[in-house]
Amino acid sequence: MERSECSSFGVLSPQLIAKLHAFSQSLDSPAAYVQGLKKLFQLAQLLDEHTRAVTSHPMSQSYAAFPVDIRASAEQKLKRFSEFFASVVLTFVIRDLSQLLDKYVKKCEKWLEE
Repeated sequence: MERSECSSFGVLSPQLIAKLHAFSQSLDSPAAYVQGLKKLFQLAQLLDEHTRAVTSHPMSQSYAAFPVDIRASAEQKLKRFSEFFASVVLTFVIRDLSQLLDKYVKKCEKWLEE
């Protein structure tokens, strides 16, 4: 990976995290937040489908029709996006869900004390 790609990736990550955080704050209820996550992960299945199509043996006919350089480029971009999704998006979601569960446990503790 070139240095310029790494530095732009580093700049993109905090911006994406801020947008994801704003997205999570815009959803009023835990149910709405979970529905938003459901939609995010359903859309992320597209990434998985394309990754499987590129890396399967034999390769999917759709990708086999492309020239080798385009296939290699697509595979590299899918790999980078998958790594970004795993390291940034999933990390954010797991931390956010952890906070949501902590709040829920505290509410339950207060309810049990009464």
